[in-house]
Amino acid sequence: MIKILVVDDERAICGSVKRSFEYLGFTVFTALTAKKATEIFEKKQPKIVFLDIILPDGSGLDLLKQFKVLDPEVIVIIITAKGDTETQKRAEQLGADEFITKPFGTKDLRIVAMQKLGNLLDKSGHMERPCLLIVDDEQKARDNLKDFIAPRYNCEILEAADGKTSVSQVKAVKPDIIFLDIRMPGMNGLEAVKEIKKLSPDTRIIVISAWKSPDVASKAMACGAFTYLDKPIDFAIFQERLEAALISLGKLLRK
Repeated sequence: MIKILVVDDERAICGSVKRSFEYLGFTVFTALTAKKATEIFEKKQPKIVFLDIILPDGSGLDLLKQFKVLDPEVIVIIITAKGDTETQKRAEQLGADEFITKPFGTKDLRIVAMQKLGNLLDKSGHMERPCLLIVDDEQKARDNLKDFIAPRYNCEILEAADGKTSVSQVKAVKPDIIFLDIRMPGMNGLEAVKEIKKLSPDTRIIVISAWKSPDVASKAMACGAFTYLDKPIDFAIFQERLEAALISLGKLLRK
């Protein structure tokens, strides 16, 4: 699972970035000081670091240099109010992968981070092949998802036509991502989510349903769903959520 470290002396920024990426399934650590950041980096070995330059006990540029020595492939994204050309040039010389000036939106950070992590996973050549499970009582709905996923990603795709069968599949296989309908015969999607999370807590469950109800969506998320999408599927949004789930697991393998 991909780990992220946020280093900033402002608690509000650390908290905002942490929430934004935890929502996508990442494990996020925060540090208010250079000393704490070094301790976390050495112990947790994050793959991406959001790094402020001005810290109470040191310089983010010194940390950048240190992190790149410890792990040359770590992605370091500078987030700072000190956006002058000289500082940016120095950060680039030390190996910064991106330079973002404050104020910024967490959406901007997500876009940059996903792109950088996706490229890293694409070129790494040692990522595991993910296993996906599509659960829907309509064969056409399952086929539509398979037809979109199969040409784009190197993965194993399994199917189930009801909640009970999906739980049996999870017992046997522990899929990385599950696409799950709500309205199905027998065990419905919400009941399935609860059982699946007991069996495989790390599995990302993307609920996809024509049942357009904020209450149902909130119940699905409360049960442990990764995200909720409406039918008919907007495949641009679907791809964004799928790649977020794969990247957070460290298993994005594009064809």
